[in-house]
Amino acid sequence: MERGINKESFARWSEFRPRCAAMPVGSVPHREVGPALDIVLETAPEVPTWPQLPRRSFLENMYVQFSEGLPGLQVDVATEKMVEHSELPDAELLTFAEALETNDPTFFAVSPDYAAGLHALPSLLERLKGPVSFLKGQITGPVSFCLQVTDQDRRPILYDDTTRELATELLTARARWQQEFLQAMAPGAAVLIMVDEPFLAQWGSGYLSMPEDVVASLLDRMAGVLDCLVGIHICGGTDWSKVAKLPLDVLNFDAADHLDAIVAHAEAVATFVAEGGMLAWGAVPNDERVLTLEPKQVADSVVEGAGVLASTGLVSREDVLLQSFVAPACGTGALSIPIAEACLRLNAATSQALRSEVMY
Repeated sequence: MERGINKESFARWSEFRPRCAAMPVGSVPHREVGPALDIVLETAPEVPTWPQLPRRSFLENMYVQFSEGLPGLQVDVATEKMVEHSELPDAELLTFAEALETNDPTFFAVSPDYAAGLHALPSLLERLKGPVSFLKGQITGPVSFCLQVTDQDRRPILYDDTTRELATELLTARARWQQEFLQAMAPGAAVLIMVDEPFLAQWGSGYLSMPEDVVASLLDRMAGVLDCLVGIHICGGTDWSKVAKLPLDVLNFDAADHLDAIVAHAEAVATFVAEGGMLAWGAVPNDERVLTLEPKQVADSVVEGAGVLASTGLVSREDVLLQSFVAPACGTGALSIPIAEACLRLNAATSQALRSEVMY
């Protein structure tokens, strides 16, 4: 696949410009699906997103949620641990290989026990007024998954060629299944799959060994199987000049506490936007600050950031805002329910402020 903006998928969905629409990240602290769907519907009706519920079950932990079927993996819900065994069972390998060969949708589906919000999403769509423009899903990225999951010696499976390959095949097939599952719910919508890669916040920092060719290859493969918009979410600072070269349509970054990382790589990000890419500004902090911040304050920070990108001369501020979403800085699953809901409501109000005060 060509490096840089995923031109084929963006060309297909180019009529859908977000115009600072409010977009949730994914995880919420609710234990029940109903209230989680309610807050998504209230605060992000333009970008309906299935909620991840990590407090409902360990199976909804972002690393466990998409792991079902990985040969050799043992998940212990009681102790909340997952371990990949170095000796892979032949029977599991055979089943996995057959599922890959036949593209078995039942094998690569995400089970309701692992993603209750995903399977309840049709009930949210039924309550929406009018057609859906965007429909968002998410999946844990292969780099972070393979750094988080370890073998019996606590060595990340990223550094084992065989297991890394199995995990990447699993996640890419599961991403494809999710895209098709979502598209069937809203055939006219632009499906957006966000790839969660928290470990890439340390890309280039020296704290973790993440060879650039390995990272690029894994993410190229995931984006390459999808016939929809593909984005990446990194809640932290990273080398955005590297990320902007990946075949992606949306960059979702922490603009509340790590905007400096975008400023440091303004030319690369501005080029990404100029080529048709979209941004998701994680400008709403996911902590108690949301109780005192006003929507205009958050909106002003987005406008200021868009101005920095425009100052490169590569893209206008107006185009940056037209091609932007606004979002919480990160998932809200670790917050209290009141703080999480305040975060999502502030995000919705920020979207309205941007549209009423800046855009026309």
